[in-house]
Amino acid sequence: MGVLPWRPRVAGLDFDRKSRRPGEYAGRARFVPQYPELLPPELQKAVGQVVEVAFAGVAPPDGTFAGQDLYLEWRRDEMFDGFQIPGRDLEFIHE
Repeated sequence: MGVLPWRPRVAGLDFDRKSRRPGEYAGRARFVPQYPELLPPELQKAVGQVVEVAFAGVAPPDGTFAGQDLYLEWRRDEMFDGFQIPGRDLEFIHE
């Protein structure tokens, strides 16, 4: 397995939010949460891993991730164990 080149962190994708639909493929991203020690054990195993993700929607205004884009693992559930991940915890890899 090769080492991926470092790139600046990208909080979201470059296309307009209105064009995104839940379930739509969003790309590859590295899971880099700000506070990994606060994660449940199911998510701690995914820290630093590159995962293909799909757009899941926008968090409600009264939730923990108010107004943020949320993502799910694309076509699998091996890393995120069904959890929705906020965009701030993903570093998208643009190839």
